[in-house]
Amino acid sequence: MCEQGGVYRAGESLKASWRISRVAIEDLQGLEISVLWHTEGKGDEDLHVHHFQRINEQRLREIGIDSEQELQCVLPVTPLSYHGQIVRLAWCVRLRLFLSDGREVLSEHPFYLVSEQYQHPCEASGESPEAESQITKSEPDQSVSTRAKQTRSVLASLGR
Repeated sequence: MCEQGGVYRAGESLKASWRISRVAIEDLQGLEISVLWHTEGKGDEDLHVHHFQRINEQRLREIGIDSEQELQCVLPVTPLSYHGQIVRLAWCVRLRLFLSDGREVLSEHPFYLVSEQYQHPCEASGESPEAESQITKSEPDQSVSTRAKQTRSVLASLGR
């Protein structure tokens, strides 16, 4: 649904696509798609909807559900994703289906909202993210410490 890797920079555009399968259009009353963040952990849990779109039954029949549909919105500069020991702030794209029989189906696709200064470890070394997967595939004995450093770098930039 979201960009490969699920990492988006603050202030940039989120582009995602969605489609519905295994549900007949006659069984749908509508759907909601939203981009939101929520907190988990100690204390009160918060939820804030950044982008919201509702598509009613008539509009669903017009656009069809078998073909891919697009979602696009500009992400805010804050709050950034955070995964601490006491609290976690998580972003996601949420798709909620409303069925004719009164049931709801919910699908959430998490992503990371990171600062504008965030650099993927491969970008920092001048390589493309694709190069990392090629290295991993062609050099299975790559040092574990190098991978651990890359992971720590990513987690540090995500505020973990």
